[in-house]
Parts: sequence; structure tokens; C-alpha cells
Amino acid sequence: MANFFEFSGDPNFERIGRRVSVPDNDIARCMYYLSCVFTAIEYDDDDMDRYSDYKNYWSLSENEQRYVFLLCIALSPDEFEDKVFFENDALTGPGSGNEFYEISQVRFQLMAVNAIVIAGQRRQVKRIMTYKRSWMQANYYGPMQRLTYQYNLQRRRQAVEEALRQQIQSGACIIS
Repeated sequence: MANFFEFSGDPNFERIGRRVSVPDNDIARCMYYLSCVFTAIEYDDDDMDRYSDYKNYWSLSENEQRYVFLLCIALSPDEFEDKVFFENDALTGPGSGNEFYEISQVRFQLMAVNAIVIAGQRRQVKRIMTYKRSWMQANYYGPMQRLTYQYNLQRRRQAVEEALRQQIQSGACIIS
């Protein structure tokens, strides 16, 4: 069920969250994006803390990095836009790319949901996130585009290596 909210003028009203420094690495930025997803919704599945600990991105194995990439595909902004995530420069504030608000604090011209279904499971919405377009580009779209290219390149390289290996094993000689 969707709710319309407006921000109250209550003096106790404040943005929640903190300033963070994200390493300049595509996997780290994807992990930061996941951290923001998990801040906004209840997502207590196993190992999610590991996949959103962007400061320790370097400790992930290659398979775990691919899993982060696949999680980002499954939890894309399309799943959350205008339900949990709202592009809104004014509410994000100066000097920040994104902001979180407790739903209990929110009453604005935004439509948010109390729960969202992801992979067939209902997840409670804890907070909403407002963001600037540049934030989403830097922390989701840009890294995902570069990682997609990188993984596709690796897949093509592996296919060529496998074809060469098969030719060598078959004893075939190709002259071009």
C-alpha cells in the first residue's frame, strides 16, 4: 500500500545518515549502493553485511565480486524508484548526494510504500532515500556499466581460450 508523505516542519525533524567515504573502485561503489538498499529496506539474508561492507571490498573473492554485481542487478534502482528511492535534489541538500529519512518523519509530496516485494519475498521499508542523479550515476549506473563491459570481455576471452584449447587438443592445424 502506497502512502503520500510531506516533510513536517517539526524542529526535531532531521535527516538521518552520515557522511561516508567510498573507495574509488567499481565493486566498492556497488557495495555502497547495496548498503543504501539495506539501510532503506529490511534485508536480513545471510552474508548481506559482507556484500555491503564497501570499505573492505578488496577482501572479496572474484566469485563474491560477481555476486555483488548480480545482487545489484537484482536490486536495481528500478525496483525502488518512486517507492523507496526518490530523485529529489532539494530534499537531498547541499553537499550530499543522498539522504535518508525515517518513514515516521516523512510527510511530503512523495509516494512511498510500507513494504516491497523482492524475489518473491515481502520486505519492510524502514526508510526512504532521496538522491541526486549524479549520486546514482556515480554509485550504480557508471560502475554497473563498466563491470558489465569487464565481465563480458572476460567471458569472450574465456570462450576464445577454450576454442584454442580444443583446437590444440584435436591436433587440428589451421592456416589462414
